[in-house]
Amino acid sequence: MFDSFSSLMGFFSKIPGKNDIKKAAEVSYLIPLIGIIFGIIFSLLGIVLDFLPKPIFSVFMVILIYLILGLLHLDGLADFSDGIMVKGDREKKIRALKDVNTGIAGTFSVVSVIIIEIFSIFTLKLNYYSIFAFFIISELSAKFSMFFGLWEKYYPGGLGEIFFKNFKPYYIIIGILYTSPFYFIFGYIYLISFTGIIISIIIKYISLNNFGFVNGDVIGAMNEISRSITMVILCLVL
Repeated sequence: MFDSFSSLMGFFSKIPGKNDIKKAAEVSYLIPLIGIIFGIIFSLLGIVLDFLPKPIFSVFMVILIYLILGLLHLDGLADFSDGIMVKGDREKKIRALKDVNTGIAGTFSVVSVIIIEIFSIFTLKLNYYSIFAFFIISELSAKFSMFFGLWEKYYPGGLGEIFFKNFKPYYIIIGILYTSPFYFIFGYIYLISFTGIIISIIIKYISLNNFGFVNGDVIGAMNEISRSITMVILCLVL
């Protein structure tokens, strides 16, 4: 169990782990849990860096988020954006999705997400409660989005295939149940984490219309878009 969880943490971040993708996929029902763990880590870093001027604090926090999580999902967002924005038939869109080179649509989407996250953090009224709620709920939302996205027709091949194969629909219920105690900590703010599920449904619809499937790049896009949009909501209500 430890090896599987360590592999899951290692796959979804730059934290050293066992790096066994098969073992990671076996415990994919714990994806929301690692969102909570990362959210707590970001919150503690936010409290430590709270002394910094707000603009510098905001930039540093986003840099730290991606230093810890890595850029794998941002790369997925870029590929997804290139694929849906290219003009042409489905085959041409799939080629753009799988192209290792990033186009202008991918670059624009990545820059947009980073700017949104920086300004959301900058707008947040900083206190212990808001910092923990902001980073935990936004990261949980991102992982709920990926979680729900795995329940779909997938594209054979790639790193994400084994996660699709191992995923069971009832994992969604399990994930909601073991994260629900956070409702008693954050109240209705916890419910904002379900934003990721809504975004996942929208992105799945877009992906199926454009490519006919969902793959690892699309799941990465769900993660990044859900985190940034949830951050915007949270900075307005906290």
